[in-house]
Amino acid sequence: MDWTLFGWAGIQIEIPTTWEISGISGDEKNGYLRLDDPEMPRLELKWAKTRKKKPDLHKTLDEYFKLVRKNYKRGGNVSFRRNVDLIKDEDFLKDSTFLGFSWKGGIRANGLIVHSPDAKRITIVQVMGRLKENWRPTVLRIFQSISDQGDPQHTVWSAYGLKLAVPKNYKLERQKLLSGYLLFTFTRGKSRKLSVERYGPAEVLLNEYSSEPNQLETWFRARYAKAIRGYGFEVTPHDEHGDERITFIGQQTRLYDSMPFSPVLILDKLRKRTRLTFCIRHCHHTNRIYVVQSIGRHETSEKLAQEVAESIHCH
Repeated sequence: MDWTLFGWAGIQIEIPTTWEISGISGDEKNGYLRLDDPEMPRLELKWAKTRKKKPDLHKTLDEYFKLVRKNYKRGGNVSFRRNVDLIKDEDFLKDSTFLGFSWKGGIRANGLIVHSPDAKRITIVQVMGRLKENWRPTVLRIFQSISDQGDPQHTVWSAYGLKLAVPKNYKLERQKLLSGYLLFTFTRGKSRKLSVERYGPAEVLLNEYSSEPNQLETWFRARYAKAIRGYGFEVTPHDEHGDERITFIGQQTRLYDSMPFSPVLILDKLRKRTRLTFCIRHCHHTNRIYVVQSIGRHETSEKLAQEVAESIHCH
């Protein structure tokens, strides 16, 4: 069985590569996510912010059991157990409070409810399997991976083979998860925005521009004509490990650009301009196009786009 790191809303766990998102709701503060394999639901995540220093996890678990009974009662009566001790490691989630639980109906599940005082959040992780399935090793590996939080400065986001790392001070604004198109949009304050898009299949998208000397750049300029209007760009194409890459670094243009001003005034006006950076990549191995866009009024927007682009390992 092959495994991969999955991330969402600050939660990081290892999962089998065949598990993918089948349902999602809410936001980074309060939300729900389910992963399925080709045959059945496999993992559920539920999280909620809390201001309480010592929340009543048993009470929260009671409410969750009501949802489980409602959603999985078709398989017959559902029986529950709590204070299930699957992991014997004394250092497991040592900075958090947690309870183990299990239930059995038409299928069975093991789960953890965790209160993290640093994140000020309660998280429920539930792994499901068939009644006669030997899935204990899978459960243990998933639970033990929760303690590995990775880079404390970044949040990992994953969906359908796309995995990226974004600074924690950027919050997810929206996502779009379609078969041929993925979108993640993040914001920081009112003026800084970051988006990551994945398109496919690339050969179909680029075929329309087969007569052009640079198909990828021509496709990009046509697809993002509205977004790049009003900007002057420095364009840098290059190849890396067989993949085509193009970087667009630009600033807003103004009518007064051709007017005479003192050097100090020109510098002041340049500092206030919106900066827009695109990092485009055509991965031939996966037949997909990746577009990372960063917008803001600081030079760091260029560095941000490049760092996020480098965090994406397409194959």
